[in-house]
Amino acid sequence: MTSREGFLAVPRAISEPVRLTSIPPARSSVGFSGSSPAPPARSSVGSRFPARTHFLSLLLVLPLASCIEDRMTVEISTQIHGDGACTRRIEYRLERVDTGKGGARIAIPPAEDVLRQQRFPVGEAWQKREENEPGLHTVTLEGKLGSPQDVDGDYFRARSPQAQPARNLVSAYVDPERGYYEYQELLKDPASPIAAERLLSRSALKRDQAFADAFAQAFAEATQGKVAPPRSADLRQLFRQLIAEPYARDVAKLAERPLFGPREQRELERIHDQLDDSQKQLTARIAALTTGVSQDDVASSTEAATDKVTEGLVEQLREAGMPVPDPNGPQLKLSFRATLVMPAPIQRANTCFAGDTAVWEFAEEDLFGRGLEMTAIAATR
Repeated sequence: MTSREGFLAVPRAISEPVRLTSIPPARSSVGFSGSSPAPPARSSVGSRFPARTHFLSLLLVLPLASCIEDRMTVEISTQIHGDGACTRRIEYRLERVDTGKGGARIAIPPAEDVLRQQRFPVGEAWQKREENEPGLHTVTLEGKLGSPQDVDGDYFRARSPQAQPARNLVSAYVDPERGYYEYQELLKDPASPIAAERLLSRSALKRDQAFADAFAQAFAEATQGKVAPPRSADLRQLFRQLIAEPYARDVAKLAERPLFGPREQRELERIHDQLDDSQKQLTARIAALTTGVSQDDVASSTEAATDKVTEGLVEQLREAGMPVPDPNGPQLKLSFRATLVMPAPIQRANTCFAGDTAVWEFAEEDLFGRGLEMTAIAATR
């Protein structure tokens, strides 16, 4: 097994620490875009045991060890007509490039095509066009619908059969006689970083025996069976008290908040830092229970045990359809552009607009938490 760094860590091909960055806000096409300030630097705390980073932070910031990048753009166009009917067009464009070769396109194996995760609308109202060429896969859907309400659910993405899907929800009201039109659409992805974090924390509470068993096995190998490991009950108790319970408690408190924005990102970073410190304490407390054993043997056995716990937790994340970063696989960048054309001048919208048209631009991260909402009201008078 490839060595890892710290509790719930996965192999990485980068040497610098992974830093959390704030989620960018939703952007309008004529609005502003900016970058969040870098997190403040932290001082290192000295310890007899090496500082470690862990798998949890990778859930929020994908490692960029791979030069292969999947770039998927979703263009959503909605036109509401004066009689209350609706024309809808969605274009998915998936491109795979090698950033190490100047952005040259490379072939997308069918098993790795993320468009397979999409469920496209079907029926007489919809037409579908699909084009495939090396490194580029496009799907275009066009629908002529009796009402904008029929748009509901035409964006649907599930990372696995067991996963809760990312999807759109629509609420619309049209009154052609009065020339009044309201439109609201929400795109939301429940497979957010905090959802994955909560699943991990709850599952870690049940892995104390797995940790104790894995530690005993690694310790026996490190000491060639010459020294008895600490009691299983003691190992389980230390794992629960120092790692699993504080982590689950802190994540549960954070998950109660309705948003997952910059403040929550920083709070989650603090939880991760505390978890790193807790793992050092775990190693030190286990070392205090042993005699005649080097600290390196205790540290390596603790790391091997957390590796074993990690394997089960990562597999559980995959089964639940949560995003699990692959440091050597393609990195997905998903962006959206939504255009709404109303049959009358727009009076109010939660983005910049001109005349009868409003445009939103946003990224995958904006679908997390409460989701990305698009609203507009139009009237002839």
